[in-house]
Amino acid sequence: MDLEVAILAAKDGNAQGLVKAMEDAGSAALLSCDGCNSVKVLPGVENPGNVLFLIEWDSVDAHNTAKTSEGFAKFIEVASPFFGEGGGSMQHFKVG
Repeated sequence: MDLEVAILAAKDGNAQGLVKAMEDAGSAALLSCDGCNSVKVLPGVENPGNVLFLIEWDSVDAHNTAKTSEGFAKFIEVASPFFGEGGGSMQHFKVG
């Protein structure tokens, strides 16, 4: 299993809006993708305009394949209005 760790800047520092969008529909959309096992989204403390995404995938390949799925498209539709300029950082880590 591979853990995606992403720190994203929220548009206009609205981390709570991004977290809420994920709670309302974004997390479920990702979880509908083949190979997605868990989604956790947390607002920043020291940098309150940032949001941490922890997403467990079967593999990096499963994550890449999911990017063409309806579930991933729904995630982008729901969450992208809250994504800030400059993106963020993302890496995968081996679990277990």
